[in-house]
Amino acid sequence: MLPKYMLAYPTVFAVGKNYNIFVPFDDEVIMWVKVGDKIFYDDCNGILRSNTNMHKVELPMSVLDEAKEYTVVYKKMIERKPYFPTSEPERELTVDFRPVSEGGDINVYHISDAHNLVAEPVAAGRFFGEEIDLLVLNGDIPNHSGDIKNFNAICEIAAGVTGGHCPVVFARGNHDTRGIHAEDMPNYIPTFNGKTYYTFRVGCVWGLLLDCGEDKSDTNDEYGGTICFHNFRLKETEFIKNVIENADSEYNAEGVKYKLVISHIGFTHIDRFPFDIEQELYGEWTRLMREHIKPDLLLYGHYHFVGISMPGCEFDGQGQPCPAIIGSKPIFDKEKGNSFIGCALTLYEDGKTRVVFNDEKMNIHKDEII
Repeated sequence: MLPKYMLAYPTVFAVGKNYNIFVPFDDEVIMWVKVGDKIFYDDCNGILRSNTNMHKVELPMSVLDEAKEYTVVYKKMIERKPYFPTSEPERELTVDFRPVSEGGDINVYHISDAHNLVAEPVAAGRFFGEEIDLLVLNGDIPNHSGDIKNFNAICEIAAGVTGGHCPVVFARGNHDTRGIHAEDMPNYIPTFNGKTYYTFRVGCVWGLLLDCGEDKSDTNDEYGGTICFHNFRLKETEFIKNVIENADSEYNAEGVKYKLVISHIGFTHIDRFPFDIEQELYGEWTRLMREHIKPDLLLYGHYHFVGISMPGCEFDGQGQPCPAIIGSKPIFDKEKGNSFIGCALTLYEDGKTRVVFNDEKMNIHKDEII
């Protein structure tokens, strides 16, 4: 049973070299997190936040990795008056934490395109049980950003799979960019200085999270002139080049054994019209991956099917640097009931990867070593 006022257990997102701990609530609270003798506040310039249902704190990975435990402390506000505000007594929830190991086999579960499904992706995502090391949420977890309540699905799925016990990474999808609250989404997801693309390092795993934005041109009538993603992608290209310039502190840093590139839309794939956008720019991204970063895996969502794309196959339109995993398939059926297929990955020390596509009933749709 969830602690009072919590909509989901905490989620520990990995961003750069920090963790962001998110907790959604159904009432106005103030919150902070204790790790050992250190306290990390959910504040805005010294003001503890209560006028939100999504609370978050940021802390260095090294602090939590060493402590392996954190305590969420919160108080419901009764009346936040200008003078002498009143609140209920403090409540606490302590959670054990398992950092990603510095070596050995690593279990990663990949979920995208839940489109507001929660129970089915959570059930599929429990493939590894307590042995999961890292959860990847790869876009379109909410159905759209037209209703701010849709954002709750992100933490509901993440907490449902991990219980707050291991790291999660999040990439934005194209449906996330649609609706009046799309501009508010950075308040509900992890970002790096407000940006939805960044790198992360957890244990022996290094990752690059990319954000392709929408899947059609900015001038498409569907968007009504409300987006500027070409310019966004140009800035992202410079970010990728900056990562390469700092390779020794990024993907070539000591201890990195696995390199993942995570993107909701498969930028190495050339889709049919009107989805065949940015071929030159995406070709540049692919070249930079192939010649410099040299990832072990590309992780994609978006296409609502599951499969493995090896370099040179039909799905590869730009020259993949490595295998690409298309890792989630939502199934919406009013008569038979909804279903969901996600992807379980085990990264082996010998360089091989086990890829399993399973559904919420633990039926195995594919089990392959690449």
